[in-house]
Amino acid sequence: MKKKTVRGWEIISSLDARIYEDETGVAILVDMDGFGDQTPVILDFDEDGADVRSFSHLTKKIRISLNRKIFIDWRDEYFGEAVQEMDIVEVERD
Repeated sequence: MKKKTVRGWEIISSLDARIYEDETGVAILVDMDGFGDQTPVILDFDEDGADVRSFSHLTKKIRISLNRKIFIDWRDEYFGEAVQEMDIVEVERD
């Protein structure tokens, strides 16, 4: 996914994302149903650069390049189809 922001920065995301913007910055959320309440990646922009104000636990890496591009790599293993099997452990009580 690619999207231009108000200030001319390009955001490139490894997963589909929703981007909400205002005059100073953006909030970015992974576009996945049924994952609960997410913490957004919040970026502020000014004439000189971009600041990361907060990021989600789903964020693997954020890279801000000199050519006004922001790359966000999400932890996609949370969204896979694989189900972890858990062993049942019996606990003896006295």
